[in-house]
Amino acid sequence: LDPSTPLSKFVSLGASDTLKIILTASEDKTPKKPHQALLTLREASSGLEESYPFSVKDTGKAKVEVTHKDLPIQLLSSSQPLSASLVIGSFGSATPLQKHVFDLTIQRDPNTPLAIPSPPLRYGQLPEIHHIFRSDPKNPPKIISLFFTLAVLATLPVLLGSWLMLGANFNHLGKALGGAPVSHALFFGSIV
Repeated sequence: LDPSTPLSKFVSLGASDTLKIILTASEDKTPKKPHQALLTLREASSGLEESYPFSVKDTGKAKVEVTHKDLPIQLLSSSQPLSASLVIGSFGSATPLQKHVFDLTIQRDPNTPLAIPSPPLRYGQLPEIHHIFRSDPKNPPKIISLFFTLAVLATLPVLLGSWLMLGANFNHLGKALGGAPVSHALFFGSIV
């Protein structure tokens, strides 16, 4: 490839072919690794382009490979040749390079149909959503509520009787509440 003049004939890329470009980037005839090196394929009629980065070593040697599966469907289905350009840029005062180097024709296999992707999802107004909420919870039957209320109330006399059998003295209740009113009030409140 010569950056000053593009190739005079078209480069063809078949369904089983691989386009491989190997080059050495240099600045003032010294091999040097550029900041970026790209192969850009552009369709002239639509202006659509796709760039493929070169894998570049510190010695300035760069390589890129492109196959049919790497091309977007719009470029793959193009009937016109694609314009291939080299883009090499670096930091500092080096002059970047962006030159048309050849034209690429895509040859598809006529026996293999072109897989056209489905159109992308477009956001817009959707139909109204009607929520169906659960019905309010129902109270349990009154007989079950009454049974558990009586069961809880029946434990209080059992608790008081147990305290009396164990020797609890209610005469000291006033003294205990006076010594630690908060803790005793919370204890008896939790029982109630």
